Amino acid sequence: MSIGHDPAVVPSRSRWLDPLLAGVAALVVGLAAAWVPSYWSDEATTLQAARLPLPDLLAFLDQRDLVHGAYYVFMHFWTGLLGESTLVTRLPSSVAVGVVAAGVLVLTRMLTDRRTALLAAGISAVLPRLTLEATEARPYALTAAVAVWLTVLVLVASRRHQRRWWIGYGAALAGAIVTFVPIGLIVVVHGVFLVLAPAQRRRRGARHRLLGWSISTGSALLVSAPVIGTVLSERTRLLSADDPSTGSDITWYSVLVEPWFATSVAWAAIAVVLLILLGTRLRDRSRTPGSVVLLGALWTALPAGLLLVLGVVLSPVYQARIVTWSSPGMALLLAVAITGFRRRWISIALIALLVVASAPTWVAQRLPAGKGGGADLAQLSTYIESQARPGDAFLLDATGTVSTRPRQALYAYPDRFDELDDLAFVGSGISEGLFTDATLDLEDADDAVVLRERLDGVERLWIARLQTDALDDADRRTLGGLGFTNAQEHRTERSVVYLFVTPTGRG
Repeated sequence: MSIGHDPAVVPSRSRWLDPLLAGVAALVVGLAAAWVPSYWSDEATTLQAARLPLPDLLAFLDQRDLVHGAYYVFMHFWTGLLGESTLVTRLPSSVAVGVVAAGVLVLTRMLTDRRTALLAAGISAVLPRLTLEATEARPYALTAAVAVWLTVLVLVASRRHQRRWWIGYGAALAGAIVTFVPIGLIVVVHGVFLVLAPAQRRRRGARHRLLGWSISTGSALLVSAPVIGTVLSERTRLLSADDPSTGSDITWYSVLVEPWFATSVAWAAIAVVLLILLGTRLRDRSRTPGSVVLLGALWTALPAGLLLVLGVVLSPVYQARIVTWSSPGMALLLAVAITGFRRRWISIALIALLVVASAPTWVAQRLPAGKGGGADLAQLSTYIESQARPGDAFLLDATGTVSTRPRQALYAYPDRFDELDDLAFVGSGISEGLFTDATLDLEDADDAVVLRERLDGVERLWIARLQTDALDDADRRTLGGLGFTNAQEHRTERSVVYLFVTPTGRG
């Protein structure tokens, strides 16, 4: 007996129409208002990379961020063709979430019934992590789509027992790893599943499945080994340097909640209850299809666990966003948990509860400052653009945590500063493998000397600082000593924008 049902038993119309409708529905949910939130620092990074001439981009990737290299190259051509509007840059991620939902439906239908498959696709469409990634100009939604369809492919290959399917799986796996190295951990999910799946216990075809998987996986890892090695060494090198843009805190929340539920505590609480109830029913095979539960559990638990282990052995590599591709596994588990109730009204009520729980997070993700802990880069840059005059100068603070620096507005929306003078700029960091420029700091004694020289002849100066690091009396006295007075002060979500003018700049 092979693993999974043959899609041929599904009515022809439903076989294609169900995934199509599920994908379109998820696309609509993900894309709606995706253009509203401001870019945040990670998206500014994407845009910086995409703007580079292709030779410069490839040279940059040789120093940093090769893990996202394929995505940056894609965005280079995508934005070159369609521009940099928030809708355009986030559209690929929204489409990817639609592809995820379609793949989840196909995959779940291969392992259980159509009802559960439809529900799993619906859950993936409103899962907070995926609705968040649908609005990101980052590659994580794309990794989830790749993971789903790789899993569909391995199930098809395990069922068909034909060499061409295993060759196709190996080639797709190699391409996926080269595109995003952490997704290579999915081979562990697939391998353990093929060994432990209920159909495997019958042993029929087991040897052929494992042999096919082993050869395909080994070949894919061999082909992609140079990229894997480069990414790991690059990560280690960057973390060993004094680079505040790498690494992140690992907490129970970032491991147990964020990978699937982002910031939604309500979703996490409901999911915990459902998973506990699912666990109590595992012995009742008529209500809990073993293969889909096993796959969902492996897919949910192994990626984060393996990254945490690698972080101990090699260097810290775990971030919740990196395991976005494990989200479909959670959708599988929750779908089985909900459909396992004997009374249909309970299942319907739970579905409604999940949709309601999704709403606040979905809305929050689409507020103007809904990203990066309240990123206000669009507000900040729009205000300066609307108020500034050609020839004005600006100082956007570039100190502190990378993700909160007001200077990120310049990288996210450079056109809005085109006619203004960047006083702090010293040199681009791109040639040194950095996304941040070398800049002057008003509070540094040596830099202040250079800034005073650059301020000679400046009549209007825009300064942006975090509200938690607003200009103090000493800063104001320094500027006052140079002939500047504070003419305007405007607060955005987390920043404050000042306009300082000389007497001649008031007109």
